[in-house]
Amino acid sequence: MFDMNRNIKHRLQLNVKLQKTEINWIPIDVNGELYYTYSLDPLRVMKCDKATGDCRFIYEQPGSQSYPFTYTSDHLRGGTPWILYKYPYYIGVAHNVVVTKSPRDNFSVYNANLVVLSVDPWRLVYVSANLDFNSNWLLSAPVVRNQTIILPFFYPSGIILRNPDVIDVSGHLNDASGHIVRISGIKTIMDTIFAKEEDSYRKTSSIRAVQQYVMESMKSHHKAWSFRGDYVTGTVEKPTSVSL
Repeated sequence: MFDMNRNIKHRLQLNVKLQKTEINWIPIDVNGELYYTYSLDPLRVMKCDKATGDCRFIYEQPGSQSYPFTYTSDHLRGGTPWILYKYPYYIGVAHNVVVTKSPRDNFSVYNANLVVLSVDPWRLVYVSANLDFNSNWLLSAPVVRNQTIILPFFYPSGIILRNPDVIDVSGHLNDASGHIVRISGIKTIMDTIFAKEEDSYRKTSSIRAVQQYVMESMKSHHKAWSFRGDYVTGTVEKPTSVSL
């Protein structure tokens, strides 16, 4: 961590067991305290002391230890930082990665998903279907890592809440060029969440339920393909509208 005002750096002191691969933790500021969502499914949250850099888990979805992160299996992982919409709800755009068995074995497919996180209590309350982007735009730049990634993709990295209905998301297209996309329809999603968030509705999903939903969304786009990882039948909601 770097304090730009005082030119002080702190190396994070991680009181957690690291995996062989660690990638895309998502930073989140909650009332001036620094947290990271270490993984989304299972949901695992670390809190870091800004003075010392000491980090430790403060929330782990029950059963998390049985599901360590592995880069080579399908997963929904960090993209943009979390941004406060209305406490305790934060929004972000994550990216999901799945590995194919066909038409090209062991190649990755990347997609982006809108996600909503509650910090009190800690839990994911919303994950969208894969965001749809204009196909001509997706094909306007070459896929730089075409030896490992099979299709063009938008990779989210930054986020601004312009107003209650619109977010601007920065990222890159195919590792080749930087872009900002505008996503509308946020208020309708959040109003629906607020309406459902009664005490009786507050429950934590089982581990891999989110990931299976992401896989269902992917399968709906590529019906002739087969993928590695879990897959269950379910209803996939319509993706959020996206304008460029």
